[in-house]
Amino acid sequence: MKLNKQSTARLYALTCVACVVWLVQSLMEANADGSLTNWATIIFSLCLLVVIGWTGYNAISGWNAKEDDEDDGANDDGKNGDAGRRR
Repeated sequence: MKLNKQSTARLYALTCVACVVWLVQSLMEANADGSLTNWATIIFSLCLLVVIGWTGYNAISGWNAKEDDEDDGANDDGKNGDAGRRR
């Protein structure tokens, strides 16, 4: 299954939102049990921030991108996606 650019951008946006919710939830729990300043919590939060940044960037750049005709299987050279096959 091949997704177009807007569908991919939506999946990146959904992943970004899920990671933001996960980060907020984990920071609230860490604050409640007093482990907010533990190294494990800090490293986990930094990793989630990287994922949030990456997926957010890809969601925004994919959302603003124009749709190309790449979804029909044609390459830039005009040949079909089937390498070495003639019709």
